[in-house]
Amino acid sequence: MQTFWVYPIYTSILGIILKAIVPRTAIKRFAIYSIILGGIGDFIILLILKYIFNIGLYVNYFPFGTSGFPFFPPLAWSIWFILYFYFLPNERFLKIIYIVIAAAYSAFFANVLLNLNIIKWNYERIFLPFGIYLVWFSIVTWIKIKMERAFSN
Repeated sequence: MQTFWVYPIYTSILGIILKAIVPRTAIKRFAIYSIILGGIGDFIILLILKYIFNIGLYVNYFPFGTSGFPFFPPLAWSIWFILYFYFLPNERFLKIIYIVIAAAYSAFFANVLLNLNIIKWNYERIFLPFGIYLVWFSIVTWIKIKMERAFSN
């Protein structure tokens, strides 16, 4: 199997998990946050990492992308963040643990993708990805909480 098939396969698996676990009302509730903070966030982070810091990029996505940008990762991140927001605990201490575990999982999974030659890191493989995910997920969680509070009033 060619490596570019990992993109649609992983995204499809996430979609199936989403449909099996998350109620439709929750999917609708979290979709806008997930698209903006996950899918578009991934695109913006990729721009920053690729063109400003030259840290990393997606590779081997042909024929599922164009101009250096794959189609499936923003979609997969949008689905992933619906799951993330659905399981996000209310208690502050548990939120912190949840964010750290999610960042650790994402760094681990990024290394799997690196080993499969799906992404490329130009620097360190563990702490840098973990730090990027930790900052991203912390900011996303904070924004989502602030937005929900603003819209609930």
